[in-house]
Amino acid sequence: MIGDVRARTASRAWLALTPEPERELPAALAVLRRATGGDDADAAREAERAEAFVLRGSEPSYLGWLLEAAELAARTEGSSDPEVARAAEIVGEVVRNQAGLLLGLPGGGRRRETARRALEAVAGAP
Repeated sequence: MIGDVRARTASRAWLALTPEPERELPAALAVLRRATGGDDADAAREAERAEAFVLRGSEPSYLGWLLEAAELAARTEGSSDPEVARAAEIVGEVVRNQAGLLLGLPGGGRRRETARRALEAVAGAP
């Protein structure tokens, strides 16, 4: 019985990480998607996507979303457009912070460590 509780707690521990990305990433991602020619790039759609990851997603899907965000920011980093450059900076900061916070979560093992290293590789180590 106790093992079941620990397993469930560890499997949902990633949800403690989600408020900052949910708040910060939608507007920044919309700017970056528009800058790279993305269709229907708007903050409301990005916010709906973030909410779906939190409400119906899993840790791997959430981490995949962060990796996608970091890759998009890396593609637009150094833009001459100040709005795009700031959006890329915001995404990088959020993703680096999330990668660091993963270290404090219970469980996860090799899968989480692999995801954390991938996030750091794309967004840059803290």
